[in-house]
Amino acid sequence: MTPAPDPQDMTALVADCASCAGLCCVSPGFDAGDDFAFAKPALAPCRHLGADNLCRIHESLEDQGFPGCARFDCKGAGPYVMTHIFPRKRWRKDRQLLEDISEAYRRMRAICDMIEMFRVAENLPLSPTQEAARQKMLNTLLPNPAWTAPGLADAEQAGLLSDARAVLTSFRDAVTRR
Repeated sequence: MTPAPDPQDMTALVADCASCAGLCCVSPGFDAGDDFAFAKPALAPCRHLGADNLCRIHESLEDQGFPGCARFDCKGAGPYVMTHIFPRKRWRKDRQLLEDISEAYRRMRAICDMIEMFRVAENLPLSPTQEAARQKMLNTLLPNPAWTAPGLADAEQAGLLSDARAVLTSFRDAVTRR
């Protein structure tokens, strides 16, 4: 039996459609316009999403009017949700499960965006105190054991992202020292 992946392995936080369940193609809605050839409501599968949860037009997204999809990067939120929070779950026949998975995906996307900023901050000339704060926040953003759906909801309610923004703001002097 393969061991479960380490939920703190930040190198695993990359978009990997094969490890997801088409969450970016079902969870968010979008309006027709320059980025999307047609409108799609939230929690409705895109008409191009195959039964295998992979995009059937992925290789020609821009040519078919979907540059927004071509530019999109979940930063690993989808695979994380489907590996750690809802492993082996299938949303296609269970509306409540789809809503639960989508809400976890929305929250995890926000966390992945914040993790990306903390990764970039690694390149700043941080003081030892700032680096310790950066590491502590990364451990908070990517805990072990892994996030759960209720844990993500609780963290959002408690202001985790506001706390993370405050830590990032404390790095301003390091940006000016560059």
